[in-house]
Amino acid sequence: MTTERTHNPMLWSTIAIALLVALTAVAGIFWPATYGRETLYQKAGGIGSDLVDLFLAVPVLLISGIRGYRGSVPARLVWLGTLGYLLYNLPLYAFGVHFNALFLVYCATLSLCLYATVFSVPFIPLEQTAQTYNPRAPRKTVGIVFLVLALLFAAFDLSEIIPAILAGRVPKSAIQTNTPVNFVHVLDLTFLLPALCIAAFLLFRRKASGYALAPALLALLAIMNIELAVLMVVMARMGCFGMSYPMIISFVVLGVGSTILLWFYFSLATNELGVREESLQARGTM
Repeated sequence: MTTERTHNPMLWSTIAIALLVALTAVAGIFWPATYGRETLYQKAGGIGSDLVDLFLAVPVLLISGIRGYRGSVPARLVWLGTLGYLLYNLPLYAFGVHFNALFLVYCATLSLCLYATVFSVPFIPLEQTAQTYNPRAPRKTVGIVFLVLALLFAAFDLSEIIPAILAGRVPKSAIQTNTPVNFVHVLDLTFLLPALCIAAFLLFRRKASGYALAPALLALLAIMNIELAVLMVVMARMGCFGMSYPMIISFVVLGVGSTILLWFYFSLATNELGVREESLQARGTM
């Protein structure tokens, strides 16, 4: 599905964000001073995220941004999901990494991602998207997946948070990263998990915004789960903990599964459009 290309901020913001993210990722991987003041746990996590940002998030952002600028609505939705992934990760750099030479770059990248998302939302044709995906989109399947993942991630986070509150101590993960709180818990409970529940509710109610939000969140989940798998591998290799193959495999399965569900979501709409066009052509020849 495509729309007529309009003057929007997708192209320039995509290039600017991609360059800044690539810069921070290369610095994190190859410049030791970037994480020189961090704990081993946080340094390993930063390098793992940088690898995913450089080799997965940046290419997906560029491809989807350029195709979205040219009019592809599915590409625009994937682009928004990639920005959502960056908006989830960048606060960990801006607030969680000790002050270093890249501080202004972290702030600029976070600001660009935020305002690129805000100013690009009007260019997402919600009603057209809903009409395209409504007939055959696996809305119930996607909604159930979102709710299950929200419950799983909430249970995982709360399994550390609740005992820490009851014992009057700081969660172990916050101690390992040398931060006041675990910022991942904050981002999960205030951003990601509510977004998944809201998207599921909108899909069940057949709301237009739900049909646009669903593929964006699937793209976010695909990148994020691959990132979690890479994080566990890097952190294990750097001696933070032992290699947990079941957890790594589970995150890879979730990442690949989200990608397949996203492809399925878009392909059904493409097939539906093809059926409609053939039907219209057949009527025209009668």
